[in-house]
Amino acid sequence: EEVVCDYIVNCAGCASDRIAALVGDTSFKIKPRIGDYILLHKREGTKARHTLFPTPHPVLGKGVLVQSTLWGNLILGPTARDTLRFNESTQQWEENPDVTKQSADEVMEYILTRARRLVPSLKASEVIHTFAGARAKSTRGDWIIERCAAFPRMIHAAGIDSPGIAGCPAIAVEVVRLLSEAGANVNALNESFNPNRRPIVRPKNVWKGIKAGEVGKYTDPEVNVVCKCEKVTEAEVIDACHRSLPIDSTQAIRKRTRAGMGHCQADPDNYDCENRVRAIIARELGVGVERVGTRPWPASSMLSQRWIDESEKEHIEALGK
Repeated sequence: EEVVCDYIVNCAGCASDRIAALVGDTSFKIKPRIGDYILLHKREGTKARHTLFPTPHPVLGKGVLVQSTLWGNLILGPTARDTLRFNESTQQWEENPDVTKQSADEVMEYILTRARRLVPSLKASEVIHTFAGARAKSTRGDWIIERCAAFPRMIHAAGIDSPGIAGCPAIAVEVVRLLSEAGANVNALNESFNPNRRPIVRPKNVWKGIKAGEVGKYTDPEVNVVCKCEKVTEAEVIDACHRSLPIDSTQAIRKRTRAGMGHCQADPDNYDCENRVRAIIARELGVGVERVGTRPWPASSMLSQRWIDESEKEHIEALGK
């Protein structure tokens, strides 16, 4: 595929060094730093009323935190596992086998050992999900927000690791300034742009006004609950399907509405919310249900199966003790 343009903003995260290299800029390399998390049931959520930080590591950052999520779960993490290390003899960045060969048990034990120092009473057997992301650490040791020296009409917004989310509004302002400096016509405001987005998730008053039941029992989308754990209604799924950002999977709806993010993790033997959502997406988009993607598995999960049994819960509980 070819894309023709006058200006490029290189904000490709862990691939931003490869994008830069396409125009001959090899001034930095991205060395992804994996951050792993363990998510516990809402029953554990009250064990941390504040975000609990350990003493930061001098190289690896803030360390393993324990905090309650906005939705009431307890979340443990992240790790800080550098996937590349510098080989002094070859003067090259190479795979770090100490990280890439780590087992899931080793990573979870690392998290749980440190989390229990902050909250000794937490129950690791209440795990419902684990996941990871990769922070785009750069060999320069800092964010790279500048015009590309090799191709000045490319603007780098590269190596943006934590706290990139907090810094993104200021980063955007600087990128616009750099684009203007490079000659792009970015000075006129888009009068049609609406900075306010109507929320999809609607506040619930416990179960007042909403109902859960077998498929087809409740026909009013505002009443019909399609995800029992998170109390997501059919109306919220329909709303998400018709926003400007296209929907092609239950994972997309999951990220917008939390359908499937509850403690059962869309267990088909519980409420089977993923298949309920999948059918709604197919209906709203006018496609066959087989065209609607589902949640990827295992993705970055450290669990051996999507719905773990009691023996695995007991095994995880014993890690780090």
